[in-house]
Amino acid sequence: MGAAARPQVLIVPEQHSHDMERQLCAIGGNAVSLHAEVLSFTRLANRVFSAHGGLAAPTLDQGGRLLLLYTALKSVADQLKVYQRPSRKPAFLSSLLATVDELKSCCISPEQLWEAGSDTGGGEGDKLTDLSLIFGAYEALTAQRWADPRDKLTRLAEQLTRTKWAAGKDFYVDAFTDFTPQERQVLSALLDKGASVTVALTCDQLEEDEGGTGIFSPARRTARQLLRLAKDRGVPAQVEVLTGDQTGRTAALAHLEGNLFAPRPVPLEEGGEEINLFTANTPYSEVEWTAAEILRLVREKGYRFRDMAVCARSMEGYGPTIETVFARYGVPVFLSRMSDILEKPILTFITAALDTVSGGYRYDDLFRCLKTGLTDLSQEDVDLLENYALTWGLEGSAWTGKKDWTNHPKGYGRKFTEEDTALLARLNGLRRQVTAPLEELRKQPDKTGKGQAMALYRLLEAMGVPERLAQRTQELQERDQAALAEEYAQLWDILCGGLEQCAQILGDTPMELEEFSRLFSLVLSQYDVGSIPVSLDRVNAGEMPRLAHKGYRAVFLLGADDGAIPAVSPSPGLLSDDDRSLLASYGLEPAPRTGDKLYREMTIVYETCALPRERFYVSWSAAGAQGEEHRPAFLVSRLRALLPHLRRVEEGRLDGSFRLAAPRPALELAGRFPQAAAALTALPEYAPLVERMTSAACRERGRLSRPAVDVLYGRRVPMSASRMDKYKACHFSYFMQYGLKAEPRRAAGFQAPEYGTFIHFVLEHVLRACQERGGVKEVPPEELRAITDQVVEQYVQEELGGLEGESPRFQYLFRRLRKSVYAVVDNVAQELRASQFQPISFELGFGSGKDLPPVELNVDGITVSISGFVDRVDGWVHDGRLYLRIVDYKTGRKSFDLTDIWHGMGLQMLLYLFTLEREGKDLYNQDVTGAGVLYLPARDAVVAGSRAMSDEARQKKVDTELRRKGVVLDDPAVVAAMEDPEEGPIRFLPIRVNKSGQITGEALVSAQRLGKLARHTDHILREIGQELAAGNINADPFWRGPEHNACQWCDYAAACHFEEGRGNDKKRWLPTVKSEEFWAAVEQE
Repeated sequence: MGAAARPQVLIVPEQHSHDMERQLCAIGGNAVSLHAEVLSFTRLANRVFSAHGGLAAPTLDQGGRLLLLYTALKSVADQLKVYQRPSRKPAFLSSLLATVDELKSCCISPEQLWEAGSDTGGGEGDKLTDLSLIFGAYEALTAQRWADPRDKLTRLAEQLTRTKWAAGKDFYVDAFTDFTPQERQVLSALLDKGASVTVALTCDQLEEDEGGTGIFSPARRTARQLLRLAKDRGVPAQVEVLTGDQTGRTAALAHLEGNLFAPRPVPLEEGGEEINLFTANTPYSEVEWTAAEILRLVREKGYRFRDMAVCARSMEGYGPTIETVFARYGVPVFLSRMSDILEKPILTFITAALDTVSGGYRYDDLFRCLKTGLTDLSQEDVDLLENYALTWGLEGSAWTGKKDWTNHPKGYGRKFTEEDTALLARLNGLRRQVTAPLEELRKQPDKTGKGQAMALYRLLEAMGVPERLAQRTQELQERDQAALAEEYAQLWDILCGGLEQCAQILGDTPMELEEFSRLFSLVLSQYDVGSIPVSLDRVNAGEMPRLAHKGYRAVFLLGADDGAIPAVSPSPGLLSDDDRSLLASYGLEPAPRTGDKLYREMTIVYETCALPRERFYVSWSAAGAQGEEHRPAFLVSRLRALLPHLRRVEEGRLDGSFRLAAPRPALELAGRFPQAAAALTALPEYAPLVERMTSAACRERGRLSRPAVDVLYGRRVPMSASRMDKYKACHFSYFMQYGLKAEPRRAAGFQAPEYGTFIHFVLEHVLRACQERGGVKEVPPEELRAITDQVVEQYVQEELGGLEGESPRFQYLFRRLRKSVYAVVDNVAQELRASQFQPISFELGFGSGKDLPPVELNVDGITVSISGFVDRVDGWVHDGRLYLRIVDYKTGRKSFDLTDIWHGMGLQMLLYLFTLEREGKDLYNQDVTGAGVLYLPARDAVVAGSRAMSDEARQKKVDTELRRKGVVLDDPAVVAAMEDPEEGPIRFLPIRVNKSGQITGEALVSAQRLGKLARHTDHILREIGQELAAGNINADPFWRGPEHNACQWCDYAAACHFEEGRGNDKKRWLPTVKSEEFWAAVEQE
């Protein structure tokens, strides 16, 4: 039989097999498959095993290998020295499996490892002997029942040596740069049995004249190894050097290929415009520009999508972005990467369910499971559960206990309505629906590896996982997402295969659910899914090494920054470069060390630059996805030096018009580019979208119509202190909270509102108790402390339902709050002991059905009705008149501020004071005069000082910190009744006494000025009513600086999207108003 009639076999890397088959048919015609075929090393093994036996042997997959390695590790764990503790962690198995892979591919046996470790001794030797023990135990297990796929090439070499399968065949090996020792064993057998073996390498010469550091040094080293192999086999060898075929390649690209790594590169004097450098702002815009340029080449230059390739050194960051952006631009792409199945919702559901039951129903685990959308709960049900769980911090027994949830859905201190009760009942039903199947898994009695696997399978069947997967696959096919549908079709088989191997390999090994959960998640991480291209005319995208040895008209290299190219990272596994050097000294050949990989990287860069025939695009982003700065890789500077006339593009100098290349991204720019809007209007599917976008561009927040005002607020608009302040602080924020009733999520706890409620409760009940005993002056400090303790316990039982069910942290924080309460009560008591003003009303209510009617004003058909409570009213009777002062407890830092008062905020206490002047006689049966308003700091004072500070100095600082703020009637008798200056220095009132005994201070206000202030508050109320009736919802936050404004702690920033100058969006600057300026302005109203 002549050489031309002999069977021909072309061996290529797995990722090149499809393209090589196409090329072979294109060159040899349809009948070429009768005499020639394209195989990878793995497919070659399958072909030989199918002919001579071995294909039917049970073989482990990646998950099974990890499980068997776990079993092997358990069997020798007590003999290990270095890895005894890490061996207890399932995550250690991933690194161990990578080490086993390296040892097998490098043909290093456990015995050789043991010998090297024993001879070396010490910690380094113990590490190698530990690995030898684990590796040996693993090999023994695979010899008993299962074949390791990593041994396939070793078995192939043995089979080729024993049989005559390779006899009379010509073998051609292409697209490799180097071979592992395992692959060289196969080549050695082919040399021995085959008719001929031809290996093609990318290399300029065999002689090594660059000290092993050149771009062709790896290929030269491979050539020398193969020649030595042929010599050992006694096979004659012939070396043939072929010059590169530059046919069809532009002059600039040919020049680049010949000079990129030349010792003395020569710049190209003219031309080079077909090579482009693009600097993007972000990786996303980099991919957008690439997609737009691909479409331009297709439309204007007659390219096919399959004529172009997109590559990056790593697709970890670029892969998802390419899939997203190319889909938006309508660019068909085949991304040659496998998908991690743990990214799929169904696998997320499984791992999250396992983590939930094994980890005590942690919030993150449970809602990761529920949010996959693969349970029977609706999205609304999941949201309701999540809100409740976040509010009350529910974990562990809070989910699994027999008692129903009883806490209020909105947090502490809320009264139950019928709606709240119904919601709580619904939440309890949802909770049982969620936990019932999970609890069956947690409580199953068979605590073995097989038992846990069987229980998980029953859970998946019960929850309809197979049906949901089939449904999801069908939906993807109907949405024309064939590649993704193909991936989903593989998931159930992978899942069942993993569970079967868990049951078979782990068997009766004792195993708690927590350990099984971690191990099974690790097993699932070993699998991935992929698909073949659903059409041929697609852009090929992949990592640089996977696209090598192919040819394209245009190539786009993404991510050409110095952090990605060259990519030199340590080999996976437990062996370090020092370990590999040690093994090499014993004549073994471990994986390449980091330094060797650098030279291999240069080869990858060269092969990528040699791919294009007509156009080459190199791009990078100035900033990464997280905002980190990127600098261009060394390749960019070499391109600039070699090709001075290449085309440089920077996104910062573009107007974004490249995004007009496709309808979907162009739609986003239709407002900026009228011609784009006009073009899109001509497309039936985009015309309605353009119309809506054009309409939206002209819209502002605008105003609510009068019917909308009536529906959202009603004709009678209830107001309180917080509502008034919110309205005058920002109209849009008020609309969100009280119009749309949007509520932010907050965990129940003693934050500012809850602490305020607590302090108010304690002060009210303590002072009431003192009043029953004749007043604070009649209650000694010891009894006052006892009363305070009783009130605190009353609050705990009535409002919190006891502390037994609270977390240890909550109980600790609450104990700390007691100290603050004692300090506040003592301070209030000291003031009242020094004052003739004494409490006469607590929590005095203004509003319908309360102590006094609401403060109301009718404006433009709207009734503004202000209701609320006064924390405390103190009274002093003098000359037949009752003088009243209003005291407001402030647990925060908010103070009485004339600037706020002028602009309509902080008015409530003044409104109540003026109302009491008008209506108080009916309540107290005496003529009433307003004596002032005081804000009392209801908090513990923290002052700076040294240990040497005297008690007097410290008390002075505390008094300054706790001094009341507000206004006081400028009447010496009233001031003396509040705090007599003759009795000692002023501690509580916001006034001063000068050396001559004169009382001064901005807080002193005459009765005439108080009257004018009452008119100012009426003016503000009328203004609020008018704005409400007009439907004002402008985003106009008050602004007194970067640290004092309405936006700083706003709960609605995510919905507001405030943008200064857009429409009516603007900051309302509130200049500070000094006292005299304030009163002058009030008098002019």
